[in-house]
Amino acid sequence: MTATLVTGGMGYSGRAIVRQLAKQGVRVVNYNRDYSELATDLITPVQGELYDIPRLVRTIQTYGVDRIIHTAAMSHPDLSIDLPITTVAANIDGTVSLMEAMRLAGITRLVNFSSETVYGNHAGPIYETSPAKPTTPYGVTKVAVEHFGRVYNELYGLQTLALRFTEVYGPGNRMPQILRDIVKTVLRGKPYRMESGADHLFHFIHVEDVAKAAILAAKADKPNGYVFNVFGDRCWTLAETAVLLRKLIPDAQIDIGPGYCHLDRQGPWDQSAAKREFGYAATFALEDGLTSYIEWLRDNEY
Repeated sequence: MTATLVTGGMGYSGRAIVRQLAKQGVRVVNYNRDYSELATDLITPVQGELYDIPRLVRTIQTYGVDRIIHTAAMSHPDLSIDLPITTVAANIDGTVSLMEAMRLAGITRLVNFSSETVYGNHAGPIYETSPAKPTTPYGVTKVAVEHFGRVYNELYGLQTLALRFTEVYGPGNRMPQILRDIVKTVLRGKPYRMESGADHLFHFIHVEDVAKAAILAAKADKPNGYVFNVFGDRCWTLAETAVLLRKLIPDAQIDIGPGYCHLDRQGPWDQSAAKREFGYAATFALEDGLTSYIEWLRDNEY
């Protein structure tokens, strides 16, 4: 029997992917640098580093891995500004080691997590062919790994797909995330205020849709292209988002001034390629996703 290996399967997006795969009856190898005893009939935990190519090759061979979904990374652009060398080591060196292990083990399909940060500031519309001009070390590493994927595809016959995900939200996110920050503040009975940011555009995507897209891409039969935009229902200004949050939490006090956030300023995205090549469409409209997320955050810190 074959299996799908998920790197960083104990992380935020990784947990959702492992859970969805197991629900579909797929055998999963959950590969992490941290030790885990969480095993089931379908989920096998394996402790290891991305840099340990011999261990990766043995893991692929031992468990019959035929495809990999790669989520493990230094995963926040702001953090990369303080830790550029660490980000390069984790995101570039770690991912190229994984590709090399796949080449040596003789498997081909890799779904690699890329990011909206590859585009930097871009007025839009944003297509996969739009220029990549990242503004953070994190964004640079994602562009570099996309190119390594293309080169490994062309030289060594890998089938690497890079999914450019946008702003992820939903249960379990411990990293800074604007929707959680707003919701947790107002649920504590406090007003949420920002001096500027109301005009900033976001393409929010629920973590379960992230998992859905990754699994669809892992199973796709020879899609045309190697990078794909993936997001939720549509783009939202932060002002529109605040209106929605006030509807869902009627006593919420949210005051956001005009202008933009410190994040990259981007216009509307296009994700028709992901729909065409592997059938992705968002399950969660923002209102539905936020409704359930708010209820989760009433009882959970993250």
